[in-house]
Amino acid sequence: VEAALEVARAGLRADPVVVPPPALRPFLGFARLSPAALSAIARVVDQDDDFRDRVAASVDEDAVGRGGWLWLTRPDGWQDDLAAIENEDRERRASRAAEQSEARDERSAARRLAAAQAALTRAETVGEERRLELQRLQRELDDMRRTRTATDARVAELEAAVAGLETARATAVRNLKEVEGRLVGRATELKAVKARLRELEAEAPGAGPDERRREEVPADAGDAGATAPGPDLGAVARELERAAQGAAGLADGLAGLAAALGDRQAEATPSPLAPEPAGRGPAGAGAAARPGRRTPVALPGGLLDDSVAAAEHLLRTPDAVLVVDGYNVTMTGWPELGAGEQRHRLVALLSDLAARTCNRVEVVFDGAEVDGGAVAVPAPVRRWVRVRFSPPGVEADDVVLDLVAQLPAGRPVIVVSSDNRVREGARRGGANLLYSRQLLDTLGVGAG
Repeated sequence: VEAALEVARAGLRADPVVVPPPALRPFLGFARLSPAALSAIARVVDQDDDFRDRVAASVDEDAVGRGGWLWLTRPDGWQDDLAAIENEDRERRASRAAEQSEARDERSAARRLAAAQAALTRAETVGEERRLELQRLQRELDDMRRTRTATDARVAELEAAVAGLETARATAVRNLKEVEGRLVGRATELKAVKARLRELEAEAPGAGPDERRREEVPADAGDAGATAPGPDLGAVARELERAAQGAAGLADGLAGLAAALGDRQAEATPSPLAPEPAGRGPAGAGAAARPGRRTPVALPGGLLDDSVAAAEHLLRTPDAVLVVDGYNVTMTGWPELGAGEQRHRLVALLSDLAARTCNRVEVVFDGAEVDGGAVAVPAPVRRWVRVRFSPPGVEADDVVLDLVAQLPAGRPVIVVSSDNRVREGARRGGANLLYSRQLLDTLGVGAG
């Protein structure tokens, strides 16, 4: 086909001009030919014998191939030869297509194999990491078990020691009671001895403890040679010895009791493994009362929670705290204004609201460095309205949620924001929720 086009173009350049078949002229200016154009040119060459001879004369078999040469020259039996050549071409194309398909399949299989090998390598790496982690956890578990065993043994020792201390305490108490009884007896005996000594001293004043005194009896009393017996100092000495022995026994008993109580105090000192006894520290006195969970303010029946009526009801709640997500509200009401003007408008409206309700208002904005910073609050409502700016690197959302968490659980809290994260966190904190548009409608601000 290309040779036919070249012959046609050469004929137009020849002198005299050799006119090509008219059907070829539309294709002579084409730089690239579509399959349909190639088929049309082949039909023209096939139907025009003279032009086909001209084309055959301008080429040789090497230029157009065996099949093309047979088609141009058309010797006897050319159709059979051409059919055989076409069959061979088809077989070669089929074989080449099969080879290409096999090559593609092989490349695809190689890629899949490489991917599988890479996945296997990763899996082996992860498996090795998991194995090492399992070994580490097993070692930790073994250490914990050993520690638990040692702790259990120590607890058993302490329990045995406590039982021994309880027994020693009971014994010491019994000994103390016995010593107290003996002390009472010795004290009684000592009192009797002292009374006896006083009687003896009264009977024989001036006599020494080692002398005996005979008391003269008047002659007219009868037996002139009879004498009154003096005090039995031996008996007195024996009584004093018994009293001294009783005091020594009492001292021994008190010393043993003091030693037992000292040992108990030393053993009762809690070790690091022993649990803290009940009653010690804050937990023993009864754990500090946990702050209660805040309960949202209930709306009257028939009010929808996203209505203006619901907002007005909540804003009239006594002692409530209104926490406002500042820019979330201002961007809903006045998105076309600058940040500073947005803040001034919102604070002015909240100041009027606080003056009407006498409820505390906390309005939080992101970053004080934006557009002029602080916002002035009118003096009469300054005690009711507080403007906060989030610290650098902290979002106003987090400040709002921190405020909800810090306020007393018994105080109603109303959070104004349309941000899902703020609303969800405030809901978990037991706060009532208002949408930004809901607050603006309540304040008489129409949609921007």
